[in-house]
Amino acid sequence: MTSVDAASGLEVRVGTAPPAGWSDLLAAAGPAEFTADAAWTALAAAHYPAAAGLWITAGRAGTPLGGLAVLQRRRRGLRRLESSLDGTLGGPQVRGDLAPDERRAVVRTLGRALAGRLRGTTGLAAMALAGTHREETAGILAADGWRRDDYETAVVDCREGLDHVGERLWTNNRRNERNRGLKRGCTLHGEPDPEALAAWYPLYAARAAAWAQAPVPLAFLTALVESRPDRLVFDHVRLGGEVVGGHLGFVSGGRLVAWQGAVRPDLARTHFLTTLLYWRDIMTACERGLAAVDFGGCVGRDSLWDFKRRCGAEPEPRTQLVRRTAFGRAHGLLASALRRPKGGRS
Repeated sequence: MTSVDAASGLEVRVGTAPPAGWSDLLAAAGPAEFTADAAWTALAAAHYPAAAGLWITAGRAGTPLGGLAVLQRRRRGLRRLESSLDGTLGGPQVRGDLAPDERRAVVRTLGRALAGRLRGTTGLAAMALAGTHREETAGILAADGWRRDDYETAVVDCREGLDHVGERLWTNNRRNERNRGLKRGCTLHGEPDPEALAAWYPLYAARAAAWAQAPVPLAFLTALVESRPDRLVFDHVRLGGEVVGGHLGFVSGGRLVAWQGAVRPDLARTHFLTTLLYWRDIMTACERGLAAVDFGGCVGRDSLWDFKRRCGAEPEPRTQLVRRTAFGRAHGLLASALRRPKGGRS
């Protein structure tokens, strides 16, 4: 479907498959989020329940200048349009060579095009932003009616190598925990092994249930690992050959993003599994020559934030943008009232 945005004069194209030139657009936007990659959205559409991919572009003369990759899915009676999926980053991908006014017009047009698809039981649209243009993009969309929530993520700088992180950025207690876990028989592994992933998944599913969250489908994670081993990472810990903890992550924008994690709860404090996973993630980033590890956001400066800080993390700003219909707002209030999270760090 093609239309013209009246305010900007940009051509808006909406389709259920990646448009021609999508890969070129991402290359010109660089560094684009991995979640904007066509494979990510296509695989998510294939493996999430009641889901489909949606690609929105804004351009001129048939050439896309910016785009949004979106997963449409139904969850608990609400249809959602998500450019950022289950805690990942995602949002407008815009060519880096545009003049400032044109860039702003592209962002505004993409935001309007996505918001314009909210109707009926399609009650929520969401994206999460980082990087150089985060503040500008968030300001443009917030002025157009998107709700803006700023938060911080924990990032460990790996540019000076593993020894620097271990000796200068990690605190003594984190180093001691790592060493004790290794002395007690734990081994660290970094290969993206589908069998190890399947062995770990029940730990993750149980953790998600404790937090009243729907787990990311195993079929989606396995498909990502099998199709993009260059971008997917499954760092994990074994004890006596058994997988007892893991972090599933991916490479995006020159960084390792630690996405989903879980450990065996009965061993968490005796073998310091979370500490070992953080160390393995940092090892992977340094082995691959990546600039940093993004360990995800925290709400407030709580004990989890303190744990990440002691692993060398510094805060970086992120912004979530959400647009809801009246139906979407009512649905969100009901879902919050029914949710009863419990559990701990992993």
